[in-house]
Amino acid sequence: MPALNERATEALEAAEATRLASELQGIREPRTHAAETASLTVDDRTIALGPETRDAVLDLLQRLADGHAVVVASTDALLSTSQAAELIGISATYLLRLANNGTIPVEYRGTHRRFRLADAMRYLEESKRAAAKRSAAAKPRAEP
Repeated sequence: MPALNERATEALEAAEATRLASELQGIREPRTHAAETASLTVDDRTIALGPETRDAVLDLLQRLADGHAVVVASTDALLSTSQAAELIGISATYLLRLANNGTIPVEYRGTHRRFRLADAMRYLEESKRAAAKRSAAAKPRAEP
């Protein structure tokens, strides 16, 4: 996947992650109005954030609070077959099979297939949820 201006940040020290998690408690509730903004203050400058930007910043902060290292990168909105397959974690051949049977949308630019980043991410999230559901169903239940 073409990444531009990629930046990796190591996981926070445990004490800092705990402090950040404490600060984030209660903030993750969904916004009631799409037009509402949030603000972020950095170095005495306040920046107004729209709902999508707010959610992206909170997602980043929550990942750091959970003790994860994070990578922030820019990418093209349309991905090639190999880029989308790498992002999802499947082979390009399997991705094409999913596209051919309509499981994941595909667009054509001339003779080249292109996948929207949002569609690839949606498929990835749905796959993770389905795997978690299968895993939960496969666990033996304890007898009362």
